[in-house]
Amino acid sequence: MRMKVFITALSAAALLAPSCGEEERPSEPDGANAVRLLAVDTSSVEGTGWEPVSGATIRVSSPTFEFYKVYETGPTGWAMLDNLPAGVYRISAEKINQDENYMILGQKELSLVYEPHAVDSIFMNYQQSSPLVINEIYYAGCDYAKFYFYDQFIELYNSSSETRYLDGYFLVRTTQVAEVIDPEAEDYALGYYVFAFPGESGVTHDIPIEPGEFVVVAADAIDHSRFGARCVDLSGADWEFFNSLGSDYDNPAVPNLLPISNLTNDFSMNLAHTAVLLSDGTDWEYGMHFEPSVNDFKEYVHIPLTTILDGVEYSSNPDSDRYLTIRVDAGFAGVGMARYSGRSVQRRFPGLDSNNSSFDFEIIEPPTPGYQ
Repeated sequence: MRMKVFITALSAAALLAPSCGEEERPSEPDGANAVRLLAVDTSSVEGTGWEPVSGATIRVSSPTFEFYKVYETGPTGWAMLDNLPAGVYRISAEKINQDENYMILGQKELSLVYEPHAVDSIFMNYQQSSPLVINEIYYAGCDYAKFYFYDQFIELYNSSSETRYLDGYFLVRTTQVAEVIDPEAEDYALGYYVFAFPGESGVTHDIPIEPGEFVVVAADAIDHSRFGARCVDLSGADWEFFNSLGSDYDNPAVPNLLPISNLTNDFSMNLAHTAVLLSDGTDWEYGMHFEPSVNDFKEYVHIPLTTILDGVEYSSNPDSDRYLTIRVDAGFAGVGMARYSGRSVQRRFPGLDSNNSSFDFEIIEPPTPGYQ
Protein backbone atom coordinates (compact mmCIF):
# COMPACT_ATOMS: atom_id res chain seq x y z
CA MET A 1 0.00 0.00 0.00
CA ARG A 2 1.50 3.33 -1.03
CA MET A 3 1.93 5.80 1.79
CA LYS A 4 0.12 8.72 0.12
CA VAL A 5 -0.27 11.85 2.19
CA PHE A 6 -1.26 15.21 0.76
CA ILE A 7 -0.97 18.74 2.10
CA THR A 8 -4.22 20.61 1.57
CA ALA A 9 -3.56 23.65 3.76
CA LEU A 10 -0.88 25.27 5.82
CA SER A 11 -1.88 27.11 8.95
CA ALA A 12 -1.11 30.78 9.24
CA ALA A 13 1.00 30.02 12.27
CA ALA A 14 3.38 27.98 10.14
CA LEU A 15 3.79 30.77 7.62
CA LEU A 16 4.07 33.70 9.98
CA ALA A 17 6.60 33.58 12.79
CA PRO A 18 5.87 35.61 15.92
CA SER A 19 7.48 39.01 16.33
CA CYS A 20 9.71 37.74 19.08
CA GLY A 21 10.97 34.17 19.12
CA GLU A 22 12.88 32.23 21.71
CA GLU A 23 16.10 33.93 22.64
CA GLU A 24 19.22 32.59 24.29
CA ARG A 25 21.35 35.14 26.08
CA PRO A 26 24.72 35.82 24.50
CA SER A 27 27.76 34.85 26.51
CA GLU A 28 29.09 38.42 26.35
CA PRO A 29 26.14 40.83 26.19
CA ASP A 30 27.95 44.07 25.38
CA GLY A 31 25.78 46.96 24.26
CA ALA A 32 22.13 47.34 23.32
CA ASN A 33 22.00 47.98 19.60
CA ALA A 34 18.83 48.40 17.57
CA VAL A 35 18.51 48.20 13.80
CA ARG A 36 15.48 49.38 11.86
CA LEU A 37 15.48 46.99 8.90
CA LEU A 38 13.57 47.36 5.64
CA ALA A 39 12.83 44.19 3.63
CA VAL A 40 12.70 44.88 -0.11
CA ASP A 41 11.50 42.59 -2.91
CA THR A 42 13.74 43.12 -5.95
CA SER A 43 11.94 40.54 -8.12
CA SER A 44 8.53 42.20 -8.60
CA VAL A 45 6.76 39.20 -7.10
CA GLU A 46 5.22 41.30 -4.35
CA GLY A 47 4.43 44.27 -6.62
CA THR A 48 5.85 46.20 -9.55
CA GLY A 49 9.46 45.97 -8.43
CA TRP A 50 11.54 47.06 -5.42
CA GLU A 51 8.53 46.91 -3.15
CA PRO A 52 8.61 46.72 0.67
CA VAL A 53 7.73 43.21 1.91
CA SER A 54 5.14 42.96 4.66
CA GLY A 55 4.82 39.82 6.74
CA ALA A 56 8.38 38.63 6.06
CA THR A 57 10.04 36.50 8.72
CA ILE A 58 13.41 37.92 9.82
CA ARG A 59 15.80 35.49 11.54
CA VAL A 60 18.81 36.90 13.39
CA SER A 61 21.67 34.75 14.69
CA SER A 62 25.33 35.23 15.55
CA PRO A 63 28.25 33.02 14.48
CA THR A 64 30.38 34.33 17.35
CA PHE A 65 28.12 33.82 20.38
CA GLU A 66 24.79 32.25 21.33
CA PHE A 67 22.01 34.41 19.96
CA TYR A 68 18.88 33.66 17.98
CA LYS A 69 15.79 35.79 17.60
CA VAL A 70 12.89 35.98 15.14
CA TYR A 71 11.11 39.15 14.01
CA GLU A 72 8.44 39.99 11.43
CA THR A 73 8.12 42.95 9.10
CA GLY A 74 5.07 45.16 9.48
CA PRO A 75 2.65 46.45 6.82
CA THR A 76 5.24 48.87 5.41
CA GLY A 77 8.07 46.32 5.28
CA TRP A 78 9.96 47.51 8.37
CA ALA A 79 11.09 45.47 11.39
CA MET A 80 12.82 46.77 14.51
CA LEU A 81 15.64 44.44 15.53
CA ASP A 82 16.22 45.44 19.12
CA ASN A 83 18.39 44.37 22.06
CA LEU A 84 21.33 43.27 19.90
CA PRO A 85 24.65 43.05 21.77
CA ALA A 86 27.73 44.20 19.88
CA GLY A 87 28.93 41.52 17.45
CA VAL A 88 28.51 39.93 14.03
CA TYR A 89 25.04 38.85 12.92
CA ARG A 90 23.65 36.72 10.12
CA ILE A 91 20.25 37.94 9.01
CA SER A 92 17.87 36.04 6.76
CA ALA A 93 14.49 37.15 5.43
CA GLU A 94 11.86 34.83 4.00
CA LYS A 95 8.30 34.94 2.78
CA ILE A 96 6.62 31.84 1.42
CA ASN A 97 3.53 31.63 -0.76
CA GLN A 98 2.41 28.02 -0.83
CA ASP A 99 -0.65 28.64 -3.01
CA GLU A 100 1.48 29.96 -5.88
CA ASN A 101 4.48 27.75 -5.06
CA TYR A 102 7.15 30.42 -4.62
CA MET A 103 9.23 32.11 -1.97
CA ILE A 104 11.33 35.24 -1.75
CA LEU A 105 14.56 35.08 0.21
CA GLY A 106 17.31 37.41 1.35
CA GLN A 107 20.45 37.06 3.45
CA LYS A 108 23.09 39.44 4.74
CA GLU A 109 25.75 39.80 7.43
CA LEU A 110 25.85 42.78 9.77
CA SER A 111 28.55 43.89 12.19
CA LEU A 112 27.55 46.06 15.15
CA VAL A 113 29.99 47.74 17.51
CA TYR A 114 27.70 50.28 19.10
CA GLU A 115 24.93 51.65 16.95
CA PRO A 116 21.94 52.50 19.16
CA HIS A 117 19.59 53.30 16.25
CA ALA A 118 20.94 52.04 12.90
CA VAL A 119 18.92 51.82 9.67
CA ASP A 120 19.56 49.13 7.07
CA SER A 121 17.94 47.11 4.26
CA ILE A 122 17.80 43.47 3.23
CA PHE A 123 17.12 42.65 -0.41
CA MET A 124 14.96 39.67 -1.23
CA ASN A 125 14.61 37.78 -4.48
CA TYR A 126 12.23 35.27 -6.03
CA GLN A 127 12.87 31.54 -5.93
CA GLN A 128 10.56 28.89 -7.30
CA SER A 129 9.93 26.05 -4.90
CA SER A 130 11.55 22.87 -6.20
CA PRO A 131 9.04 20.46 -7.80
CA LEU A 132 10.63 17.28 -6.41
CA VAL A 133 12.75 17.29 -3.27
CA ILE A 134 14.07 15.20 -0.42
CA ASN A 135 11.74 16.33 2.35
CA GLU A 136 12.92 14.31 5.35
CA ILE A 137 15.96 12.17 6.19
CA TYR A 138 16.10 9.92 9.21
CA TYR A 139 19.62 8.66 9.72
CA ALA A 140 20.58 9.07 13.39
CA GLY A 141 19.42 5.72 14.76
CA CYS A 142 17.04 5.09 17.64
CA ASP A 143 18.74 3.00 20.33
CA TYR A 144 22.32 3.54 21.50
CA ALA A 145 22.24 0.52 23.84
CA LYS A 146 21.59 -1.78 20.88
CA PHE A 147 23.45 0.35 18.28
CA TYR A 148 20.22 0.19 16.30
CA PHE A 149 20.01 2.30 13.15
CA TYR A 150 18.27 -0.03 10.70
CA ASP A 151 15.08 2.07 10.66
CA GLN A 152 16.58 4.75 8.42
CA PHE A 153 14.43 6.25 5.66
CA ILE A 154 14.29 9.01 3.03
CA GLU A 155 11.08 10.85 2.24
CA LEU A 156 10.44 12.49 -1.16
CA TYR A 157 7.85 15.18 -1.88
CA ASN A 158 6.23 16.59 -5.02
CA SER A 159 5.51 20.29 -4.44
CA SER A 160 4.41 20.98 -8.01
CA SER A 161 0.92 20.97 -9.49
CA GLU A 162 1.85 18.20 -11.95
CA THR A 163 2.30 14.45 -11.65
CA ARG A 164 5.99 13.50 -11.77
CA TYR A 165 7.50 10.08 -12.42
CA LEU A 166 10.28 8.39 -10.46
CA ASP A 167 11.08 5.74 -13.10
CA GLY A 168 14.85 5.28 -13.33
CA TYR A 169 15.63 7.93 -10.70
CA PHE A 170 18.58 7.38 -8.33
CA LEU A 171 18.85 7.83 -4.59
CA VAL A 172 22.52 8.30 -3.74
CA ARG A 173 24.59 8.41 -0.60
CA THR A 174 27.83 10.31 -1.09
CA THR A 175 31.14 9.92 0.69
CA GLN A 176 34.65 11.33 0.64
CA VAL A 177 37.64 9.23 -0.36
CA ALA A 178 41.03 9.47 1.30
CA GLU A 179 42.48 11.44 -1.62
CA VAL A 180 39.96 14.21 -0.70
CA ILE A 181 38.13 15.38 -3.79
CA ASP A 182 37.51 19.11 -4.00
CA PRO A 183 33.75 19.25 -4.70
CA GLU A 184 34.04 22.76 -6.16
CA ALA A 185 36.52 21.57 -8.77
CA GLU A 186 34.40 18.73 -10.17
CA ASP A 187 31.27 18.56 -12.29
CA TYR A 188 30.04 15.42 -10.53
CA ALA A 189 29.16 14.23 -7.04
CA LEU A 190 30.73 11.06 -5.71
CA GLY A 191 28.27 8.22 -5.21
CA TYR A 192 29.03 5.49 -2.68
CA TYR A 193 25.65 3.74 -2.43
CA VAL A 194 23.54 4.27 -5.56
CA PHE A 195 20.10 2.65 -5.80
CA ALA A 196 17.62 3.05 -8.67
CA PHE A 197 13.86 3.00 -9.02
CA PRO A 198 12.75 0.50 -11.69
CA GLY A 199 12.23 1.70 -15.26
CA GLU A 200 13.95 4.21 -17.52
CA SER A 201 14.02 7.89 -16.75
CA GLY A 202 11.93 9.94 -19.17
CA VAL A 203 10.81 6.83 -21.08
CA THR A 204 8.63 4.70 -18.80
CA HIS A 205 5.93 6.26 -16.63
CA ASP A 206 5.01 3.56 -14.15
CA ILE A 207 5.96 5.23 -10.83
CA PRO A 208 3.94 8.42 -10.41
CA ILE A 209 4.31 10.82 -7.52
CA GLU A 210 1.24 13.01 -7.44
CA PRO A 211 1.10 16.73 -6.56
CA GLY A 212 1.40 17.09 -2.78
CA GLU A 213 2.34 13.43 -2.32
CA PHE A 214 5.04 12.08 -0.04
CA VAL A 215 6.88 8.85 -0.90
CA VAL A 216 8.85 6.99 1.77
CA VAL A 217 11.86 4.81 0.91
CA ALA A 218 12.94 2.60 3.83
CA ALA A 219 16.23 0.88 4.45
CA ASP A 220 14.13 -2.06 5.69
CA ALA A 221 10.34 -1.85 5.39
CA ILE A 222 9.35 -3.44 8.69
CA ASP A 223 7.96 -2.28 12.03
CA HIS A 224 11.18 -1.32 13.83
CA SER A 225 9.30 -0.01 16.89
CA ARG A 226 9.36 -3.51 18.35
CA PHE A 227 13.13 -3.15 18.77
CA GLY A 228 13.02 0.10 20.72
CA ALA A 229 10.59 2.73 21.93
CA ARG A 230 11.96 5.44 19.64
CA CYS A 231 12.41 3.23 16.58
CA VAL A 232 10.20 3.87 13.55
CA ASP A 233 7.44 1.73 12.10
CA LEU A 234 8.25 1.48 8.37
CA SER A 235 5.95 -1.42 7.54
CA GLY A 236 3.83 0.97 5.46
CA ALA A 237 6.73 2.40 3.42
CA ASP A 238 6.19 2.86 -0.30
CA TRP A 239 9.59 1.50 -1.34
CA GLU A 240 12.51 -0.39 0.15
CA PHE A 241 16.22 -0.45 -0.62
CA PHE A 242 17.28 -4.04 -1.36
CA ASN A 243 20.63 -5.52 -2.29
CA SER A 244 20.51 -9.16 -3.38
CA LEU A 245 24.32 -9.32 -3.33
CA GLY A 246 24.33 -9.28 0.47
CA SER A 247 22.31 -10.73 3.33
CA ASP A 248 19.74 -7.98 3.09
CA TYR A 249 16.20 -8.23 4.42
CA ASP A 250 13.47 -8.02 1.76
CA ASN A 251 9.81 -7.35 2.48
CA PRO A 252 8.10 -9.00 -0.50
CA ALA A 253 5.05 -6.75 -0.09
CA VAL A 254 7.10 -3.58 -0.74
CA PRO A 255 8.72 -2.84 -4.15
CA ASN A 256 12.49 -2.46 -4.28
CA LEU A 257 15.11 0.04 -5.34
CA LEU A 258 18.11 -1.96 -6.58
CA PRO A 259 21.81 -1.06 -6.48
CA ILE A 260 23.78 0.46 -9.34
CA SER A 261 27.00 0.52 -7.30
CA ASN A 262 28.83 -2.80 -7.11
CA LEU A 263 28.74 -3.19 -3.33
CA THR A 264 27.16 -5.92 -1.24
CA ASN A 265 25.81 -3.47 1.33
CA ASP A 266 22.27 -2.28 1.85
CA PHE A 267 21.67 1.47 1.49
CA SER A 268 22.66 2.97 4.83
CA MET A 269 23.56 6.48 5.93
CA ASN A 270 26.30 7.65 8.24
CA LEU A 271 24.96 8.57 11.66
CA ALA A 272 26.82 11.89 11.81
CA HIS A 273 27.79 13.21 8.36
CA THR A 274 27.13 12.46 4.72
CA ALA A 275 25.00 13.77 1.85
CA VAL A 276 21.98 12.30 0.07
CA LEU A 277 21.11 13.01 -3.56
CA LEU A 278 18.11 12.57 -5.80
CA SER A 279 19.22 12.21 -9.43
CA ASP A 280 17.15 11.71 -12.58
CA GLY A 281 19.46 8.79 -13.50
CA THR A 282 19.97 9.90 -17.10
CA ASP A 283 23.78 9.97 -16.93
CA TRP A 284 26.44 8.38 -14.71
CA GLU A 285 29.70 6.46 -14.87
CA TYR A 286 31.98 4.42 -12.68
CA GLY A 287 35.15 6.09 -11.40
CA MET A 288 38.19 4.59 -9.67
CA HIS A 289 39.73 6.34 -6.67
CA PHE A 290 42.76 5.29 -4.65
CA GLU A 291 42.15 4.20 -1.05
CA PRO A 292 45.34 4.07 1.09
CA SER A 293 43.54 1.97 3.71
CA VAL A 294 43.40 -0.94 1.29
CA ASN A 295 46.37 0.20 -0.83
CA ASP A 296 44.27 -0.14 -3.94
CA PHE A 297 41.71 1.59 -6.10
CA LYS A 298 38.02 1.36 -5.23
CA GLU A 299 35.08 1.85 -7.51
CA TYR A 300 32.63 4.70 -7.00
CA VAL A 301 29.87 6.21 -9.13
CA HIS A 302 30.17 9.68 -10.62
CA ILE A 303 26.80 11.48 -10.61
CA PRO A 304 26.88 14.52 -12.96
CA LEU A 305 25.65 17.68 -11.29
CA THR A 306 23.34 18.29 -14.25
CA THR A 307 21.30 15.19 -13.28
CA ILE A 308 20.84 16.13 -9.61
CA LEU A 309 17.33 17.30 -8.73
CA ASP A 310 18.07 17.76 -5.04
CA GLY A 311 20.95 17.25 -2.62
CA VAL A 312 21.06 17.49 1.16
CA GLU A 313 24.27 17.40 3.20
CA TYR A 314 23.96 16.87 6.93
CA SER A 315 26.55 17.00 9.70
CA SER A 316 26.43 17.19 13.48
CA ASN A 317 29.60 19.33 13.28
CA PRO A 318 29.22 22.65 11.39
CA ASP A 319 32.99 22.75 10.78
CA SER A 320 33.09 19.44 8.87
CA ASP A 321 34.77 19.26 5.46
CA ARG A 322 32.17 19.40 2.74
CA TYR A 323 31.16 16.43 0.57
CA LEU A 324 28.92 18.43 -1.77
CA THR A 325 29.63 21.50 -3.83
CA ILE A 326 27.79 24.62 -2.72
CA ARG A 327 26.18 24.52 -6.17
CA VAL A 328 24.06 21.68 -4.79
CA ASP A 329 23.89 22.54 -1.09
CA ALA A 330 25.57 25.48 0.65
CA GLY A 331 24.86 24.40 4.23
CA PHE A 332 24.41 21.54 6.68
CA ALA A 333 21.23 20.03 8.03
CA GLY A 334 21.25 18.40 11.47
CA VAL A 335 23.94 20.49 13.17
CA GLY A 336 24.27 19.37 16.78
CA MET A 337 22.08 16.27 16.40
CA ALA A 338 23.29 13.32 18.47
CA ARG A 339 23.62 9.75 17.25
CA TYR A 340 20.87 7.34 18.31
CA SER A 341 18.68 10.28 19.29
CA GLY A 342 15.61 9.03 17.41
CA ARG A 343 15.40 12.42 15.65
CA SER A 344 15.33 13.33 11.97
CA VAL A 345 15.85 16.38 9.77
CA GLN A 346 12.89 17.75 7.83
CA ARG A 347 12.27 20.78 5.65
CA ARG A 348 10.72 23.60 7.63
CA PHE A 349 8.16 23.84 4.83
CA PRO A 350 7.53 21.09 2.24
CA GLY A 351 9.09 22.15 -1.04
CA LEU A 352 11.15 24.94 0.53
CA ASP A 353 14.55 24.59 -1.16
CA SER A 354 17.01 27.47 -1.13
CA ASN A 355 19.93 25.04 -1.74
CA ASN A 356 21.10 25.78 1.82
CA SER A 357 20.18 22.99 4.22
CA SER A 358 21.18 25.10 7.23
CA PHE A 359 18.24 27.32 6.32
CA ASP A 360 15.83 24.80 4.83
CA PHE A 361 15.87 22.03 7.47
CA GLU A 362 15.02 21.68 11.12
CA ILE A 363 15.52 18.83 13.58
CA ILE A 364 12.29 17.11 14.59
CA GLU A 365 11.27 14.39 17.03
CA PRO A 366 9.84 11.90 16.40
CA PRO A 367 10.44 11.24 12.68
CA THR A 368 7.34 11.52 10.47
CA PRO A 369 7.48 9.12 7.50
CA GLY A 370 4.65 10.13 5.18
CA TYR A 371 4.40 13.55 6.91
CA GLN A 372 1.81 12.64 9.53
